[in-house]
Amino acid sequence: MESEQTVPYTFAKGCKEGFPIFVGYFPTAMAFGLVCRDLGLRIWEAVLFSITNFAGSGQFLAANLMKGSAILAEIFVSVLLINLRYSFMGAELSRKWEKGIHGWRRMLLAHGTTDEVFSVAVLNRSPLSKQYLAGLELTAYLGWVSGTAVGFLVGMILPSELQLAVGVTLYAMFSALLSQEFRQKGFAVLAISGSSAALNSLFIIVFDWAVGWSFVVSMLLTSFLGSLFISEAEEVV
Repeated sequence: MESEQTVPYTFAKGCKEGFPIFVGYFPTAMAFGLVCRDLGLRIWEAVLFSITNFAGSGQFLAANLMKGSAILAEIFVSVLLINLRYSFMGAELSRKWEKGIHGWRRMLLAHGTTDEVFSVAVLNRSPLSKQYLAGLELTAYLGWVSGTAVGFLVGMILPSELQLAVGVTLYAMFSALLSQEFRQKGFAVLAISGSSAALNSLFIIVFDWAVGWSFVVSMLLTSFLGSLFISEAEEVV
């Protein structure tokens, strides 16, 4: 008897479903390329940044901390915390993979897992083939890496004032992440994020902490308190 899976999860299907992600990633990555140019990085450094990280919010955060003269340890911990969500996405997505994906293949697929890739992949029935996942992730990946390169090159002909204005992209990126959490958990998220911002400002302005460490400590404190607050609120409901 034929398998009930009527739609084959091929590489071509993955590329097709990954193309909208490509379109969304490309302009955002262009903005990141401009930010890298504003930081004084060379084009190969900016592209390598995207090749090895492939995490939009984490990369923008790292760039902002670099601009603030944060040390390597501050950047490492900050980016690790903000990208921690990918470990949970990867754990859930791996349950939908077909059997036999091990070793370096599993590592590559984990590297290509982003918010948008995860959202598209989980909508499909399991098991998902490695060919489909490769097509989906590679298409998204090319959008991010190529967008970074194009954005850097475009920055060569843009006035310096416009290049500096691209820094607002960082705030747009985190506003998008905040709005997504707000839709799911309500005003508690705004209270937690506002408290984190207030603590961060307090540490920098009053106590003269370094930008990176103030961000890390304020994030950890409010995340811990927020997890207790939200869990209690959900139990009441």
